[in-house]
Amino acid sequence: MAVVGLCVTFAYGESDVRIENVASSPRGTFRIEQEGKRDNKGNWATTFWITPIADPSQRVWLDVTFNEPDDLHFFISPDEQWICTTVHEHSQLQSLRLYQRKTGLQFDRVATMDEEEEGDRWHFDKDDRFAPEGRGQEAYETGRVYNHFVAWSSDSARLLVERRSQLEAKKDGENLWRRHYFYFNLRRGKLEHTQYLSTLNRAFRHYDSEQKKDVAVPSSFAEPLDALPPEKELRDRYDAAERRLKKVYPAYLTQADDEIQNPNEKRDRLRYQQLWLKARESGAESFAAMGSKAERPRRKLLYLADTTDNLARELEEYLAERARYDEENKKTGGESQ
Repeated sequence: MAVVGLCVTFAYGESDVRIENVASSPRGTFRIEQEGKRDNKGNWATTFWITPIADPSQRVWLDVTFNEPDDLHFFISPDEQWICTTVHEHSQLQSLRLYQRKTGLQFDRVATMDEEEEGDRWHFDKDDRFAPEGRGQEAYETGRVYNHFVAWSSDSARLLVERRSQLEAKKDGENLWRRHYFYFNLRRGKLEHTQYLSTLNRAFRHYDSEQKKDVAVPSSFAEPLDALPPEKELRDRYDAAERRLKKVYPAYLTQADDEIQNPNEKRDRLRYQQLWLKARESGAESFAAMGSKAERPRRKLLYLADTTDNLARELEEYLAERARYDEENKKTGGESQ
């Protein structure tokens, strides 16, 4: 589920160079910065850098140069060895790139999912027994496709991706959409499905974005490859994630009081919370039921802990963005776009 209103743009003073932090690593060892430079014709070009927190002078270039930096979003794995980047190519396409840490803070691109390019496009394992029929582009797709980052697994072994594609209009002129969930197995370097993802794909294969019943989409959870931790460890993780979420969510609601573009923002966020809690519980029960009787309590706790922690982190990042936006506007007297 996408948090309501995460997009924030910034106004800057007149300068030929501007640098800003766009993502921080989970362990706080480095950040991703974007550096924009304006040439003598007034055109901007943006480069991205991996910058160590301890020594910002030792930054390393990431192989991305872009003229529309707001169209890129970065997601760093829990072990800080991987970066997933979503790229809004144009109104009909969002692609996805995967980078792996090599030496020091050098990250190399290892895979790209782009519907319009040949080359290192991702492919499903031919022995993937849970893959849906067709596996690739479905008949009646319009060509409008968005690849979304969903979640890292807690052991950083899997990346969960959602491919959302628009289908041709129905007789009433409305479009249906197809959701397809799959993993990138980072240890094997393969795309894959599991029984859990097969269930999600059956439930959300076709949906109508205008129908309320389609709002409660799955929580952000990716299955780890490592063995399940002891129940006490999982319980402690879940309790810590709950405390983290209960701390950040009131601030998220309070911040909605200042929204002027949508007077119903706070109501929408409260409704989102209710839908998310319902989806989290349903997802936890479904995931637990796929394991053995002995494993079910731990599987449920794993799901609850990871989804709760993921949402808390997403809200914290949003509030940090808003705080930075407000501070920047105080300095420049600018306004959000």
